[in-house]
Amino acid sequence: MFNFNLFDGTGKKKAAAVTDDHELSVINAPYPRVNPQKVQPFRQYLTTNGLAAGTKGMNVNGSVTPVDYYIPAKADEDRYITILNFIVGYGSSGQPNQWADGTALTNGTRLFYISNRGEVDIHDGIKSNQDFFRLSFSPIPTAWEVRHVNVSNDYGYFITLDLTKLGLPFGVKLDRGTSQRLTLRVQDNAGTDADSFDCIAYGFDRFE
Repeated sequence: MFNFNLFDGTGKKKAAAVTDDHELSVINAPYPRVNPQKVQPFRQYLTTNGLAAGTKGMNVNGSVTPVDYYIPAKADEDRYITILNFIVGYGSSGQPNQWADGTALTNGTRLFYISNRGEVDIHDGIKSNQDFFRLSFSPIPTAWEVRHVNVSNDYGYFITLDLTKLGLPFGVKLDRGTSQRLTLRVQDNAGTDADSFDCIAYGFDRFE
């Protein structure tokens, strides 16, 4: 076995890089590799303890003591969150500038993640229905409400936040073996007007 260095041909001595997976770092191939796949799908509600079996209902009063709902990092695998899917349900027809079918919140909810550089806000204060619509990077549709959300006759809506549109090609990364997490913090009374409010995170876990 011989060791060698691979440099460009311009005389600038820019060396080719080899990844931890022993791959030459080049552009992505337009087809899947024959090697074993090293990712698996991830789906879980944001919960108060970060576990799949935890409390997922975010329609609570966090005005005095804020309540966190989160997805944690794994001990031995990197986790990437690419999609957040929210549902909000309420008793009567609402307006975009309201929260559910009541008045807009004062402090709202904070959506953020902890990285190796500290806390990063995705939105520091979601106070109304239209704040969620804007997070979806889509214009508010004419018919944005649906009926029978979670319970019969309730109104409501679904919003999907694509985290890859924030300039993160693989979404929010939670490094293995760390205390990093993606969190929605309820810091207001989000439960008086919302009969249902929760979020499912989608993404993948990357393993060796």
